[in-house]
Amino acid sequence: MNLVLITEAEVDAGLAMDDPRSRHLLETVKLTGGQTFHVGLENARRGIATLKAVSPRVLFSVVWEKSTQCRLPLTVLVGLPRPQTAKKVLHDLASLGAAKIIFYEAEKGDPGYLASSLWKDGEWREHVVKGTEQACSTLVPEVTRVTSLAEAIALTDSKAWKVALDPYEATGPIDTGENISAAAVLAIGAERGFSDRERSTLRAAGFTMAHLGDRILRVEAAALVGGAIILSQLRVWAAHRPVGA
Repeated sequence: MNLVLITEAEVDAGLAMDDPRSRHLLETVKLTGGQTFHVGLENARRGIATLKAVSPRVLFSVVWEKSTQCRLPLTVLVGLPRPQTAKKVLHDLASLGAAKIIFYEAEKGDPGYLASSLWKDGEWREHVVKGTEQACSTLVPEVTRVTSLAEAIALTDSKAWKVALDPYEATGPIDTGENISAAAVLAIGAERGFSDRERSTLRAAGFTMAHLGDRILRVEAAALVGGAIILSQLRVWAAHRPVGA
């Protein structure tokens, strides 16, 4: 991880020695007294922490940024994939900076995936938090799971630029066209793609069918590559502000 998410209370109280974050800092990163590392409060400011003590608790002081990172205006709709794929999607889209990830039960999906502990026991959150920390960010995406593509679309901004990745019925590559919105929605099908009814739903909602070249990518790859292209075209990466700047 490139940033450690902490709570307000832990700023003063520090971390327990057996906390996974402590083990990462001391055993993996091998920090010693006086060295620095990045910390952050979830959905709030980042800061540069200086290690003060490692026993009986890991204690540190923090110099905070003056302002919080800006959320990136990207929502990604993903047909519910197998749990191992969903873990990658959660991690990678959190790292990319998607503001919202909405998983929907796709018509060509497997309803058995819902029985996974990833969803039943809330394990999904671990993967989205790790992806956020990997990106040296505090902005954890909002994750939602709904029962259909139509329900997922209803949760999005109707005025956003809308793109659906469909290598079978795409009209061209991802292209903003002449009129570009300030936000975008990217739709990814299940591992077997969109159904005909889902394609009709997408078109009726104003989605453009696009492709990523003449190759068919796995769900997690399509979500990451497609999301990155969209963010680039939205030009939201023009400003870069490292921690402490």
